[in-house]
Amino acid sequence: MHRPGRIATSPSARRAVASAFADADVARCYAARPPYAPELYAFLLGQVAGRGRALDLGCGPGKVAIVLADHFAEVVALDPSAAMIDAGRAADAGRHGGIAWTCDTAEAYRTDRGFDLVTAGTSIHWLDHQAVFPKLAGWTGTLAVIGGDEPAVAPCGDEAWTAFLARWLARVGGRYDPAGAAAEAGRHEAWMDIAGRKEFSFTVRQGLAEFIRGQHSRATWSRAVMGEALATEFDRELEALLRPFATDGQLDLTMVSTLSWGAPRREPRQ
Repeated sequence: MHRPGRIATSPSARRAVASAFADADVARCYAARPPYAPELYAFLLGQVAGRGRALDLGCGPGKVAIVLADHFAEVVALDPSAAMIDAGRAADAGRHGGIAWTCDTAEAYRTDRGFDLVTAGTSIHWLDHQAVFPKLAGWTGTLAVIGGDEPAVAPCGDEAWTAFLARWLARVGGRYDPAGAAAEAGRHEAWMDIAGRKEFSFTVRQGLAEFIRGQHSRATWSRAVMGEALATEFDRELEALLRPFATDGQLDLTMVSTLSWGAPRREPRQ
């Protein structure tokens, strides 16, 4: 299921697009994104010997950090959005005293202690790699890049979904560019010595209304960016597109969580 949106090709452009995540409504909607596969975490933990400290980059409302907190003595949950940090604290509800909720950018964050594991769940593409990766190389030997928080196959079929995306991207000033989006998504790999890759397939049942709400957690479709009138129209069209494929208001979503892991580099591979 393709989800190319606004493609930002410079650190300043990425910061501008990513500023949407500071919005409280985006943070609230983020909880409606489908989860990553539980098997992914079990496999990832098998690649990491230590259980002292973990760092979750761009933690959002704690989707990865809260899982890691069951296995590590301390988890630094790092995000530049205060709204996301607040949402993460609320989601965890104090269950894990070992989570250090930290409102800061990866570029500015400093520590003199290392990490057994650093994770980035659907966030690595937002970072200024030239600023962040030399620090990561000094902090950890294992960086795990996690992706796949959208269905691998659109419930309505990829052809109909592509047409919907292309039409709506044009309405918000973007364009449908899957090749450009794929290149942007893989930009970090020059900064890693990748040890392995793995995919985890599973199925999630989600309410149609919840699925639509989750779309507004994405920078391209945030209500603050779209405006209330356009966002309402977007919701109405998306509901009409997907309703025939829902059973009792529920969608069966085919998900594929992706994992690549390895050592971060101080300099990119040429």
